[in-house]
Amino acid sequence: MSLRPQTKKQDKNIPTEKAPASFLWKRVRAFAVFCLIFSLPFGFLTGCSYEKKTTRSFFALDTYITITLEGKDADEAMNVAANYIMELERKLSRQDPESEISSLNLSSEGSPVTLSKETYDLLSLAVSYSEKTSGRFDLTIAPVMDLWGFGTEGAHVPEKSEIEKILPNVGYTKVHLLSDNKAYLEEGAKVDLGGAAKGYIGDLLMEKLSSYSLSKVILDLGGNVCCRSRSSDLTIGIVSPLSSDALCCTYSLSSGSSCSVITSGAYERYIEEDGVRYGHIMDTSTGYPADTDLLSATVIGPDGTKGDIYSTTLFSLGSEKAMELASSECLDCILCMENGTLWVSQTLEGKVDAQEGWTIQYFG
Repeated sequence: MSLRPQTKKQDKNIPTEKAPASFLWKRVRAFAVFCLIFSLPFGFLTGCSYEKKTTRSFFALDTYITITLEGKDADEAMNVAANYIMELERKLSRQDPESEISSLNLSSEGSPVTLSKETYDLLSLAVSYSEKTSGRFDLTIAPVMDLWGFGTEGAHVPEKSEIEKILPNVGYTKVHLLSDNKAYLEEGAKVDLGGAAKGYIGDLLMEKLSSYSLSKVILDLGGNVCCRSRSSDLTIGIVSPLSSDALCCTYSLSSGSSCSVITSGAYERYIEEDGVRYGHIMDTSTGYPADTDLLSATVIGPDGTKGDIYSTTLFSLGSEKAMELASSECLDCILCMENGTLWVSQTLEGKVDAQEGWTIQYFG
């Protein structure tokens, strides 16, 4: 998926704080409903000062972002976080002709580009995971995505001959990483880090914010939710792919813990033509949308980059192979089926609650 600064995107996960007193804060977006329930008052403990709480929403990374911080340094940390997101977007968005990724996509063996540490490190991770998933996740899918045009006015189902012509340009081995943060691409290749960027940015943000006095951090990067709470338990709702105003399940995060909850599904961006819906998550071996029996795949864990990449990979594999991969890689995941079944990693037993219309089956 691309980082397209002009396209709205769906939120899939809803963080909720368990507390005796609460209020509902709700906003409707282009594709989904996002709710946060926070306790009131904030930080009123005997002998403790008032806990500052601040929330900011803005458009970046191809989605609406909401950051909620609570603690003494909330205001200062909020400015740092918002500025850092905009800085990283300017580096990683291939829709920005001035970005480092755009420069990389114009590079060649004779003309490598020098990248920032953040971009080079993400590029290295994306190459590594492309190899680890045998190309199921492939950072060089950009030419195929451009051909289909998801999220643009020119979106259409391309001819088979067009796909066959462009497909040889896809292959992670066409990315060459050099020393001193330099890299280049082979002719015809283009990278798109959108399938990993939000998870990676979430990881960097959580690390940066760890140096501030904050009792609670909730980052909603368009459905990629990163949470840390030192003061109370949190419940994160995963939106049903069948209805944007309902949940399929919830995940409970204990106080003092942190995690990323990342969901991928073809219901968030697609092309509909002649009564057929074509999802935006590609089978990198065919150049066509992934043929899968899954509605969505959610990965939960401390590593947002890994979760971002594997949620896409699990979805594209289908339920049977996804469960095999999740077990072999020790991934905590939730696989959502059209028949209302949620295949949940055994390691998540007691932490995931199915909502009305959904049932849980454990695996692993």
